[in-house]
Amino acid sequence: MSVKLGEMLLKVGALTKAQLDQVLHAQAIYGGRLGTNLVEMGLVAEEELAHVLSEQVGAPCVEPAELSTIPDQVLRLVPFELVQRYRVVPLAIEGKRLTLAMVNPHDFKALEEIGFVTGLVIKPRICPELRLNVALERFYRITRPTRFIKVEGGLRTRFEAEGDEAGFANPLENRELVPVGEPVFADRITVKDLAGTMSAAVSEKEVVQALVGYIGGEFDRGGFLRLKSGTAVGVQAVADGVPVEGFSGFEVEIGKMAHLQRMVQEKGLVLCEFATGDAEGSLVRAMGGKLPAPALLLPVSLGEHVVGVICASDSKGRLGGSAFELQRVGVMAELSLEMLSLRRKIQSA
Repeated sequence: MSVKLGEMLLKVGALTKAQLDQVLHAQAIYGGRLGTNLVEMGLVAEEELAHVLSEQVGAPCVEPAELSTIPDQVLRLVPFELVQRYRVVPLAIEGKRLTLAMVNPHDFKALEEIGFVTGLVIKPRICPELRLNVALERFYRITRPTRFIKVEGGLRTRFEAEGDEAGFANPLENRELVPVGEPVFADRITVKDLAGTMSAAVSEKEVVQALVGYIGGEFDRGGFLRLKSGTAVGVQAVADGVPVEGFSGFEVEIGKMAHLQRMVQEKGLVLCEFATGDAEGSLVRAMGGKLPAPALLLPVSLGEHVVGVICASDSKGRLGGSAFELQRVGVMAELSLEMLSLRRKIQSA
């Protein structure tokens, strides 16, 4: 289904071949649905994805407005355990027909069991995974996976933005059906705050500190390395939100690290996996991680030269979805370093 979806997006001009290859590579490493990765990486708009998915599977798509308010009696038609197991949201009831929002309208096992338990004829509607996760959290307090939590500079889904601004309340608030506990959102430095810090930085150290602080709020671990004379030298790293002691003493030859070498040559983001036995494995271990480990490498350039690398590793599947946002952060770091370089030249003129 993923390949077919990609071909359809290519056909309508919503995606280029290079972009499709990039997201397929990320999907092969980190898993997840192709459409979800496309939206998270900022390559395809969610609305466009919804309608292409609708055409692909031959089922009508769920519009954001349909998920804004759902009557309490409709939400209770499907037992909570089935909602949680099959990740579905009942939308409307008409006679003996129940309209159901789901990621895969061809999940016949889910349709059969829900139909049997409710005694209703199920009418499936396709719903993008991002949009469905927000609805499950809002109406049933089924906390979405961390990779679907909104990021600064744009929400994961337009439905989330509309719902939050409109102040829609959970219709099952304080009912016995709802599991106890509020969704927990990870603390992080916003891109807006990061931009302010970097623009005001007076030294490379401040830029790196801000950059590593942001990475620490987004991933399990990450760091910044300086590249010089064919060598990558550790500058600062963080693991589980805590600075990694001794990382500044880390040093490795770029020629011994295939993925890092490719990043320098292509001057672009590389999503990969560091395996046991790889020279790059020493980098993950220096950041306090274990192998094998998914990783993301992003170059930081000054002029035509790659002078540093941002490295992140995460076990929660957040690398592929956050790649687009991290590229924005990388550009901000480059601009900040260029400003510092120009300031020094002006002062010495």
